[in-house]
Amino acid sequence: MVDQALDDVFFKVGTSFNRAIPGQSLTRDPESPAPFEKPPQFTNRTDVLENYFEMLTEEETYTSVLDSLEEGIPVMDIVKVLLFQGFQDGLFNPDMMILIAEPLAYMIAALAERADVDFIIAEDDEDEDDEDSDAPQPSVMDQKLSTIQKPQMDDEFPVELANKLDKVEPPKQRSLLGEK
Repeated sequence: MVDQALDDVFFKVGTSFNRAIPGQSLTRDPESPAPFEKPPQFTNRTDVLENYFEMLTEEETYTSVLDSLEEGIPVMDIVKVLLFQGFQDGLFNPDMMILIAEPLAYMIAALAERADVDFIIAEDDEDEDDEDSDAPQPSVMDQKLSTIQKPQMDDEFPVELANKLDKVEPPKQRSLLGEK
């Protein structure tokens, strides 16, 4: 019975067309690599965090992040999107992505607190006890980010960025949801 289930899963994954074919990455033109195949734009943790701070404190971005948090989207889901997009855009490498995850979550949480927006850090995984073999395994990024329960400003958080964070004013006009 177990062998049959394993064969079924292997067949399902092995015959899926929703993946790259072997050697596909070698067929790209080396003269025009994807952004994540080039050297990263940022190699310093402080520089990456300052870049995200500038982006998050733009009026339009700040408002949309606060609206998302009010709708119940967890902080860590927003962090995942920002990190994945930053990696795809060639801003940093995967190692830097893991290093900036907690400070970025702290930054978003601090901005939400300044605007008096209630937020969720991460959704509770109530289904962890289920041993469902068909359930997809969490990605490496999900596994690493799930260890962050309450983002905090660590000793290595850039002081000048923390000072800027204290001075940020919440947006005056909120979009659809209005102010609390």
